[in-house]
Amino acid sequence: MNEKPVILLVDDEIHVVNALKRTFNRMDCEVLSSTDPEDAISLINHSRFDIIISDYCMPGINGIDILRHSREVLPHAARALMTGYSDINIAISAINEGSIFYFITKPWTTDELKSMMERAMEYKQKENRQADMSQASYDCSGCLSERIDRLRLEYDNTKVPVEDDEDIRLIYRRDILYLTAASGEVLVFTPQGTFRSRESLNSWIKKLDSGDFFRCHRSYIVNIEKIEKISPWFNGAYNLKLKDCRDIIPVSRENMKALKDIIGI
Repeated sequence: MNEKPVILLVDDEIHVVNALKRTFNRMDCEVLSSTDPEDAISLINHSRFDIIISDYCMPGINGIDILRHSREVLPHAARALMTGYSDINIAISAINEGSIFYFITKPWTTDELKSMMERAMEYKQKENRQADMSQASYDCSGCLSERIDRLRLEYDNTKVPVEDDEDIRLIYRRDILYLTAASGEVLVFTPQGTFRSRESLNSWIKKLDSGDFFRCHRSYIVNIEKIEKISPWFNGAYNLKLKDCRDIIPVSRENMKALKDIIGI
């Protein structure tokens, strides 16, 4: 360990605190202590501890309450309960509540305290690694989300060329309602008008491949975001009603299942 473990000792009997201090100081630990439970809670609220050891039976506030509070304030600190009572129900209660990591009976031995400290530090290091992994995962997901949003914005702002009489016009992909093959060319429908293209629908579906466009029929590609209503037609086929569009777009029977999967029905 690169840094000394910082331990908080809480016991209303000063001779117990002093005895524990001597033992942990020999283990090269930094030790703080309190004989007042309320003072101990204040220390927990304003300090960092690696291990918190509290006696069970104290006036006013018992050790389980102190350790339960420390779990909320310092969740990655190891917590140990001391008691001179032989009531195993005390330990079971504290363990079940998740308040303690270790149970120490009075009188203790130096070897027992040494073993407790080593296990407690291993526990804390594990908790810290899990916290770091969770934070890294959160940071990574945040970066990924920002990257996806940025790519999405870039895609939405990308323009594609179409023919407007004898001119070449650039239109936003997001403005395309649908495309259809007719008379050896492709017609591109947008709220701003209808344009022509000499590229095939196969070329267009590759160009528009963002998850937003779907080949609903051998002669149609539709912007999924523009779909307002899906209506049954006949023989298992359906029709689509698009936003900002009066045309009815057919969906072939073999493509309907894929469309349902895409839109989640």
